[in-house]
Amino acid sequence: MSPSWRCPEPNYRLKRASPGRFSLPSCRELLPAYREGFAGLSGRSALRRVYPQVSEYFVNIPVPWRTYRHMRLRQTQGTYSILFLMNKDVKGATIRILLPASREQEIPVEPGRSLLTILHAAGIYLPALCSGQGRCGKCTVQVYAGSLPVTPSDRSCLSCGQVEAGYRLACAAFPQEDLGIEVFETGEGDFSTVQDFEQAHAPLCGLEETMICLEKDAQSYARRLIRDRPLSYRELREASKLADAQGRMFEEPGMFPSPARAGEIAPSARPESGTCCVYRERGRVLYISCNPEPVYAVAVDMGTTTLAMALLELQTGKIAGRFSAVNRQREFGGDVISRIQRANEGGLVRLSRILRNQIAEGIAALCRGASADEQAIRKIAIVGNTTMVHLLLQLSCRTLGQAPFTPVTLDMVSLGFRELFEGDLSCETVVLPGISTYVGSDITAGLLFTEMHTQTDPAAFMDIGTNGEMALAYQGKILCAATAAGPAFEGGNIRWGTGSVPGAIARVQVRDGIFVCTTIGNRPPVGICGSGVVDTVYQGLKEDFIQPSGRFNATLLPAGEIVLAKTEDHRDIVFCQKDVRELQLGKSAIRSGLDALLNHAGLGYGDIKTLYLAGGFGANLNRASSVGIGLIPEALGPKISLIGNSALGGAVKWLLNPDSEKTLYRLIEQSEEFSLPQDRYFANRFIDNINFA
Repeated sequence: MSPSWRCPEPNYRLKRASPGRFSLPSCRELLPAYREGFAGLSGRSALRRVYPQVSEYFVNIPVPWRTYRHMRLRQTQGTYSILFLMNKDVKGATIRILLPASREQEIPVEPGRSLLTILHAAGIYLPALCSGQGRCGKCTVQVYAGSLPVTPSDRSCLSCGQVEAGYRLACAAFPQEDLGIEVFETGEGDFSTVQDFEQAHAPLCGLEETMICLEKDAQSYARRLIRDRPLSYRELREASKLADAQGRMFEEPGMFPSPARAGEIAPSARPESGTCCVYRERGRVLYISCNPEPVYAVAVDMGTTTLAMALLELQTGKIAGRFSAVNRQREFGGDVISRIQRANEGGLVRLSRILRNQIAEGIAALCRGASADEQAIRKIAIVGNTTMVHLLLQLSCRTLGQAPFTPVTLDMVSLGFRELFEGDLSCETVVLPGISTYVGSDITAGLLFTEMHTQTDPAAFMDIGTNGEMALAYQGKILCAATAAGPAFEGGNIRWGTGSVPGAIARVQVRDGIFVCTTIGNRPPVGICGSGVVDTVYQGLKEDFIQPSGRFNATLLPAGEIVLAKTEDHRDIVFCQKDVRELQLGKSAIRSGLDALLNHAGLGYGDIKTLYLAGGFGANLNRASSVGIGLIPEALGPKISLIGNSALGGAVKWLLNPDSEKTLYRLIEQSEEFSLPQDRYFANRFIDNINFA
């Protein structure tokens, strides 16, 4: 048999072999080269006895992918393909990897596993926004030694020139021999995450600072601090600092001058010894210091795509440092559904470890940047969508993806630092409460930040991102919803899409029929981010390159794509028809969700006084473009208030405001989830809003 043999590619129809299983009509018809073995292709053990010369082949079968979950599926331009792998002997085969910064690594080939899975298992990060389904093209590598067959996914996501140059999708590649590949820098290390938030209110410091004099007294240190209740173990550990300081003072009396009475000492003028400062928060002993030093807290926003963190100086309420990074869980998919699926398939511990390690790394980076002692961190507040919270706490996600979508918890969770993270910090870590499975603590914190629940006029809140959370405050109530907008607003599922990295196209204009682009940092173009996607479509509509239906104008765009710019290596950055469709779906989901909330409340656009737009996409949004494509109703355009990262701002507010905990629970009591998938009006509006007209 010739190694170059290819199986026929007709669209075979499946017949049911048993309940839940399918088989092909004739194995011999499908596989004329294999005369031994099989009468059908059902079950996980199919095609294990094969000739070693052929490592893989493809058969196009137009069926929903879930039908064949026990086999690998690829979607190529609307046609689903099943990938059958042969058990070729790969014993001893290795993959030599060239990594960024001239690093090299060698790992063994694992039979039956994709190159992407092998790389992830070796700790090599590659994003896979489509969860390894061969659609996003983000896991591209280049083969420089050995070979990998060209797959339909490669042809769909890569240009002909790239394929000829050895570029392959790691998720669609299954190594069968010694291989040499190059893994490129993703650029996500320079990912620009929105950490700023519009500080509409002066920061309040919830820290109470008092002095205690170190003097001989038979009364226990715990009673000196609090008389009306026993101390928690964490408070007792702080109280032990008093005993330690006083013991040293009387062991070496010459070292410590006698202090003035504690009540007469101003905190700003306290001596370095003889007294200790007690910091209390909400009546609890938070920290005791016998030296004049700042006390810190950390706010964390766990986004599906990015992480944002802030270091706060609790005495002053000032932000001492900021940190941001791409959520490295992106290697398992760009949305919460893919993360839930991965967790349910045995990846929960790994997903949790990734998130915990990134937060710990962020805390260390914050302290280095601010020259702060990590031991001076006394509290951490964490917010995120409900799925991210479950992954952080390593809670089962099995019911998050099944009706009626029940979470393990939505309540506030308080625990010690060491229960989640590695390190010797002893501070309290608090995960703020959420409202529902798809309206998590990040939205709760955002609502707390805006204080829209206290406003007399109706106000709307939208976090335009992968999960599309939104809320409507009116008549003392808060109506909340979430819609699957998809990752297009963050550059996901876009052919040349990327995050907000230096070189990402963020602004697009048309001059004399030519698309003119502006990149982040005025760097050479590397791709197009969410705001650039919206601008491209808006400018295309204005210049008639794109029709109101979303279809390209074949007369003006005979090649079926818009060339926006060229990369440094002279590759065309193009915007294709599929990219428009991705934006249409996301745009319609967001707009229809807002329409459905207003319809349920009996309100119109004119009744809304303020539309708060939160998140990274909202912070960089071109208002004219968002209105022009129909993402934002024209009547609400002048009412837009861009508030940046409201989730992080809400976590900061909770840390600084002593009354915020009560406010948070009161806000949750006022909130009600509105289910968009079950609303017929939403379904009808979704169809109407697909077009750009």
